Amino acid sequence: MSMIARTSLWSALLAALVLGVSTASCAADTSSLDITGTLIKPPCSADFPASQSIDIPKVNLNSLRSDTSEWTDVTLDFKCVKGSLVQLRFSAGSGSFDSSTLRTSLDKLGLKTRLSDLTTTEKVVDLKLGEQLVFPVEDTLLKLKLSVRPIKTGQELPEIGNYSSMLLMEMIYL
Repeated sequence: MSMIARTSLWSALLAALVLGVSTASCAADTSSLDITGTLIKPPCSADFPASQSIDIPKVNLNSLRSDTSEWTDVTLDFKCVKGSLVQLRFSAGSGSFDSSTLRTSLDKLGLKTRLSDLTTTEKVVDLKLGEQLVFPVEDTLLKLKLSVRPIKTGQELPEIGNYSSMLLMEMIYL
């Protein structure tokens, strides 16, 4: 019986030694990676508030009937590094009637949208809600003008009252 105890004790010591050596050899295989980087500012910055409220002047039903409501303009200026790109996507937050008309909180009333590039000379841009637009910035300034105007969306006129709508704008600078 003492022989079995010695062999078992000897086996236990040998097993402990092997485990200790294998743990030490695993620790020697570790390494570390030092990672560094630099954070820079984007090539462009918007020169307008991140969130805006636009008040459209009062429009009477006769203006809607004759489709003569006035445009309300919002300036969208960007300051950029020369040679940058500005990518924009306008999306209807409350839905749309078509690719350029936002839904409003009043049935049968929409807001027609229009975008103009004023950087060199005023030219109307083909704005389609949900589609991406790309503007190369040749100098350091991109000047855009977003315009909206109320329109009737069917044969009948909408009810009189207050209305609201939401337009979302996604901006990517390259």
